[in-house]
Amino acid sequence: MPYPVQKGFLLMRKHVFTVVGLGLLLGSAWITTPQTTARAKTKSSYQIVKSKDYSHVYSDKKHAVRLPFHAKSAKTAYMWNAHHTKKLHNLKNYQATTWFLAKSVVLKYGQHKRVYYQVKNTTHAISGYVWKGYLAKGYSPKGYQIVEQKWANQSGSYYPRYYGQDVKMWNYNHTKVRVHLKNFPGMNWYRTETVVMRHGKKRAVYYYLSGTLRGNGRTVGGYVWRGYLKRGTNPNHTGQNYVPIDDFIGDNDYNQYVQTAKYQKLAKQIAALFPNSKIDYGLSRIAAYNYDAANQSIMSDENVKPIGTGGYGNIKAFPDIDRYLLKHSSWSNAKKLNAVKTMLDQAGYDATKRASMTDYQIGIQIIDNIPDILGQIVASDGDGYANGYAIIVGQQDASGNSENNDKSFFYYN
Repeated sequence: MPYPVQKGFLLMRKHVFTVVGLGLLLGSAWITTPQTTARAKTKSSYQIVKSKDYSHVYSDKKHAVRLPFHAKSAKTAYMWNAHHTKKLHNLKNYQATTWFLAKSVVLKYGQHKRVYYQVKNTTHAISGYVWKGYLAKGYSPKGYQIVEQKWANQSGSYYPRYYGQDVKMWNYNHTKVRVHLKNFPGMNWYRTETVVMRHGKKRAVYYYLSGTLRGNGRTVGGYVWRGYLKRGTNPNHTGQNYVPIDDFIGDNDYNQYVQTAKYQKLAKQIAALFPNSKIDYGLSRIAAYNYDAANQSIMSDENVKPIGTGGYGNIKAFPDIDRYLLKHSSWSNAKKLNAVKTMLDQAGYDATKRASMTDYQIGIQIIDNIPDILGQIVASDGDGYANGYAIIVGQQDASGNSENNDKSFFYYN
């Protein structure tokens, strides 16, 4: 028979449970507090107590090369963040990497102090702190190493010395091909740096070149051995969707471009309206710089000034045609060509007149619906396509008499 439970006993049990529960809660708090303190201490246990900047200390002042280091061995050696709380990289995986000194710091841990180097790779994409005992002075003896650099007086354009040769453009450590130059035979590549690359005991001079693929694509840059290159303007524009007006040698290559380029069909058809007149490169430059009514044909047009017209006379411009073509750039070539014929007739240049102009040359630059999503061609494009139209005719005039030339309307659009 169960004993009756009295009310006072229940009350006493309640107080006991309350005391025990409170004791457990307090005990728990007492136990976790040191752990929390320990964690906080661990996070701040490494402290930078001294530092020295080496970002402007060079091993080669002439070429502005900072102090190089490399992993001393192939064993595990970690690169840390500044407070030594996170491992960033293991140097055993970067045996062919040369690290450049940016800063020297003294890290204190308890009563102990150690010197760490903040180092960066060539591109500064990888950076961190490494105990100096893990590093050896000098360039890594493995892989390709850039041991000399020069940036001054690097202007100039280049193209492959031999068409069809598989010339590769490399990244800075010669481990990845950026582009095969044979796939872009019509490009001009522009030099911005000269380097000496060491591979084993051999050294070779490389140029850092960059260019816009096919004239309207992405910009690519990398290192090419100079023996594969020829300095100057590329006379071959095969495969180019767009070539800037200043990147031609003369009449021959400019005519080849107009006659064969994918986006020059309208230019070719308009030039054919003057059957006995030839396209003149010098006059075409004048058209682009001085007579582009829409102010579209030259990149960064706000800074462009008209060029001299010496050597040409009786220049006749067609601003109404240029503007009309720009306004209706989305039309088909056939429709635009018919409009040009009509407007030439109205301006007094009918088929008979045009056929008689045997002593006239044509100046023309047509940028017609060239895809330009990246904005590589003109300063102001529309809906991802570049358009600009400049058409003139003129005569070669050795006397330099320009009194009969139409005035440049570059600033009067």
